Amino acid sequence: MKRNLCVFALALSLGAWAQPPSGHHSKHHDFKDVPHWVKAFEEKSRDAWQKPSEVVEFLGLQPGQVVADLGAASGYFSRPLARAVAPSGWVFAIEVEPGFFPPLHELAQKEGVNNIATVLASFTDPNLPVGSTDVIFICDTLHHIEGRPAYYDKLKKALKPEGRIVVVDFFADRDIPVGPKKEERLSPQQVTQELTQAGFQVTQNLTLLPYQYIIIGER
Repeated sequence: MKRNLCVFALALSLGAWAQPPSGHHSKHHDFKDVPHWVKAFEEKSRDAWQKPSEVVEFLGLQPGQVVADLGAASGYFSRPLARAVAPSGWVFAIEVEPGFFPPLHELAQKEGVNNIATVLASFTDPNLPVGSTDVIFICDTLHHIEGRPAYYDKLKKALKPEGRIVVVDFFADRDIPVGPKKEERLSPQQVTQELTQAGFQVTQNLTLLPYQYIIIGER
């Protein structure tokens, strides 16, 4: 009980019930039809190309770490991330669409995952406190964020001294059967340049996934 109260207090400090500013909209998609998107994100065929187990293993997470899953949606990655940092670590599932939170918790409960706290963010602020997070994981989401230089600054402040940002997103120059339109994608070169300009030390993995790159920016 004491542990749950601590998590509740931390969720409050993260702004979990703050409302996003009015007049802001996702750049490419409207996610208000939550059941549709939950079904799409949880489609089992996704595992074949998204490889969640391999991605989480690649990250080398440790029990006790704190991971922020930015753009968590249904918690497709939140759940394996949470298992990797259990029993004493936590995942903060960050979303601008609060309609995802009930199915996210329901799916986590079905899998016996109980170390996920949901955080309601705005389109300009992830609502993470300074120095709180070991890893900020951004899968299939960065291309939705406008004003990224200012957003990177907020992410950097949220990281612990040796923290890192992990970006997983779709190759921009390939004909692939999933993901957004080519003109909506960000190339690994562009993400690398942006993170470098934001003051991160950047490494890449361009081979683990068939349709996506992984870019890591370390403080």
